Amino acid sequence: MNLKKISVIMATYKTDKNMIDAAINSILNQTYSNFEFIIICDGNKEEYEYLKKKYTDERIKLILNEKNRGLPYSLNKGIEISTGDYIARMDSDDISLPNRFELQIKYLEKNPNVGVCSSYAKSFEEDNSTLKLFFKTKEQLKIQLLYRSVLVHPAVFGRSEVFKQYKYNEKFMRAQDFELWSRIVEEYDVGIVPKILLKYRVHNKKNVPENPVSVENTKKIIENNSKKITGKYDERIFNCLTIFGGIKKFTKENHLKVNNDIDYILSKNNNYNNKVLKKIFYNRFFELMIKNKIVPRNFSELKKCFRFYNLKDLVFKIIN
Repeated sequence: MNLKKISVIMATYKTDKNMIDAAINSILNQTYSNFEFIIICDGNKEEYEYLKKKYTDERIKLILNEKNRGLPYSLNKGIEISTGDYIARMDSDDISLPNRFELQIKYLEKNPNVGVCSSYAKSFEEDNSTLKLFFKTKEQLKIQLLYRSVLVHPAVFGRSEVFKQYKYNEKFMRAQDFELWSRIVEEYDVGIVPKILLKYRVHNKKNVPENPVSVENTKKIIENNSKKITGKYDERIFNCLTIFGGIKKFTKENHLKVNNDIDYILSKNNNYNNKVLKKIFYNRFFELMIKNKIVPRNFSELKKCFRFYNLKDLVFKIIN
């Protein structure tokens, strides 16, 4: 049987040794074993020498950048030298579950129109939540990608030709994954394997301000994505999407305007299924209401909540 080859791409820069060892071993112990493992050490020779000495598995290709070039450059370098039919992303501080590749390759083979897919993930250390989606159809994912990256980056698995065609935008040192999916989704479907296939390490972010580069990059992506709804830039649509994406705050003072903005967007939309757009946007609206503890004004608003919000998710949030 001729098994298709996977190219696993992981970049690292001064990662804790215990963390990177756990990440590497989680790849080497995959049930699907036909892969090359491209590890790019981004400018740290000591880390490169440590890995070169410790790991002798012939599937590992170890690369050293002469200087620190950043994540998108390193990932593109891995994409360029990859020889697999598929590309799997991995981060140097996360852990892939043993059957990750096996399930993701089966998913792509069953869904030929899907260019890249991700999976659910279980966060650990500072957080212990499950990163999952209740809306997973082609159109639902495409709409959610207007304002946030719904694909867990280190769990992404895709066709090699898609990555080689698009590559990461090296101008985006942050949110480069969101920018890439926003381009890919215009030509290919994206998908989700609805199983936890990655343990996603969450580092201590208490009292750490939002990275300004990440904020600015995300705003640029959302600004460009906002044009997809009508075919041109509309400040009202852009502002609403930045709130949905968490760039601007959702508050008791502006939640009524956001509600009205959804209706405005629905009236201007000429690119997406309006019924799906309405469901996704109102779901996000009430998700933000619950998160910010804003009580519906009246019965009409409460009725909308139960009509558009995913009830299983709503019950889960109320219980917790």
